[in-house]
Amino acid sequence: MRKSRLQPAVVLVADRTLSADYRILFEGIFATMQTSKVPDPIMRRFVAPPVSTDADDRARVAPLGLRRIEAALLAHTPLSEDDVVVTTPERLGELLGPWTRVVGVSSADPLGNGMSNTTTTSFWGGELYSRRWMRRMLEQITQAKREYGFVVIGGGGGAWQWRQYEDPTARECLDVIFEGYFEDTGPDLVTQILSGRPAPDHIIGKSTAVENARPIRAASLLGTVELSRGCGRGCRFCSMATRKMAHLPVDMICADLETNAAAGITSVVSGSEDLFRYGAEGVTPNVDRLIGLFTEMRRIKGLGFLQIDHANISSVAQLTLEELRQVRRLMTWDKPTDYLWVNMGLESANGHLVAASGRGKIAPFRPDDWEDMARQVAEKMTQAGFFSVFSLVLGLPGETGADVTRTLRLVQDLKKYRMVVFPVFYEPILETEIREGAAFRVETMRADHLELYRTCYEINFQRVPAMFWDNQRAGGVSWTRRALMRALGLTEVAAWRRKFAQVGRAIRARDAAVPLRRVPHAG
Repeated sequence: MRKSRLQPAVVLVADRTLSADYRILFEGIFATMQTSKVPDPIMRRFVAPPVSTDADDRARVAPLGLRRIEAALLAHTPLSEDDVVVTTPERLGELLGPWTRVVGVSSADPLGNGMSNTTTTSFWGGELYSRRWMRRMLEQITQAKREYGFVVIGGGGGAWQWRQYEDPTARECLDVIFEGYFEDTGPDLVTQILSGRPAPDHIIGKSTAVENARPIRAASLLGTVELSRGCGRGCRFCSMATRKMAHLPVDMICADLETNAAAGITSVVSGSEDLFRYGAEGVTPNVDRLIGLFTEMRRIKGLGFLQIDHANISSVAQLTLEELRQVRRLMTWDKPTDYLWVNMGLESANGHLVAASGRGKIAPFRPDDWEDMARQVAEKMTQAGFFSVFSLVLGLPGETGADVTRTLRLVQDLKKYRMVVFPVFYEPILETEIREGAAFRVETMRADHLELYRTCYEINFQRVPAMFWDNQRAGGVSWTRRALMRALGLTEVAAWRRKFAQVGRAIRARDAAVPLRRVPHAG
């Protein structure tokens, strides 16, 4: 194969599940949850089609985190544009050579220990593609590293996994594990390596580094634009829990939108741990700044479809119905959607259990208010024209059978609103909980857990296809691809129902075999 025209000192690349040509956010979510049970050719060519590159092997789109790193290196180091290249796993080998000094590798879930993905692998078996493809890429990088002697930095949202879990491939390949936002200490780290000085093997960037962030230089994956960084609500299962939320300025957000629009990206995603807290100093939404942001965003020409990532139930609860309707109107761009969905962590109907796992998640309300708040938020979001996507966490520390039953009743009550709900298994990120084996798995699932899980998915089987179709239409996905994805979805539904039956039989057999060791149904 040909070598690239460029000889960059720094090469940046993400794992293959984040280097794919997704048109809408739900396609990306679907793809990053797949395991090796899906054949590799189908995964590569259809579920996660490859990103194209230009004549210099630069990726046409790349994860926003890599785009931020690229911008920071060009702004805060002497490196030129020819010195820094963001590429794809397919073209990586063409850029590596004796001129390479640093390779930066990014992944959201390099070892498959992200909470939603441990749920998938526990239920389905096989190896998560984000883990499999990352391992293969690290092996390729290690081979080139032996020949050329460059330094490899591993980062991204899943960098904590390389620190918390032993992985021989990562240990051999990675010289530095970088956790957190890059802009504060990352440019100095790269400068240090370029000057030949040794680098530390582990860095934790504690700041959100907003003041050092720079507008991206090329299009981001899914047109993602960063609104805020951090969260600070303290959830023990989230890596953003301790980072106080900070907001990017409106002019930078709009500049990033313009960069994506200029590259032909018409469907974009708002990146934030809590959309409705944009501009707020604490946990109380600042409606004026939120409305001001979306008013400015609407001025960008060439964009058609805005998708929302995360929001918090407590933030939505503080907004009036009219304020929510106003935000919804501002989010209706050139390609209206009937399913403008918002992902919100419900976790459990027991507010005290939720508060114990995240001290600030319910603030400024009381844990006793949580269940009623969920109902009110579901109703209010439906009336405002949003579509709620709730998540639950099974196996939260301290969870009882009564909590599971109560959450099941809540889910059944929420069915009357426009919503779906995705249950995930608790996966600790704290070292002490990992050592204690606090993770929830199918093997520890009880019959009441399975009933809750199956109830959620039966709701989803009815509603997700319409949401997916509608989002793909608004995102410009062809009718043919939409039809093929619909057919694949029907196959998945049948497989899920067979799996539910299989797990149910296993639970009954386990309970019959060891009746004295059953977990009592508390309450």
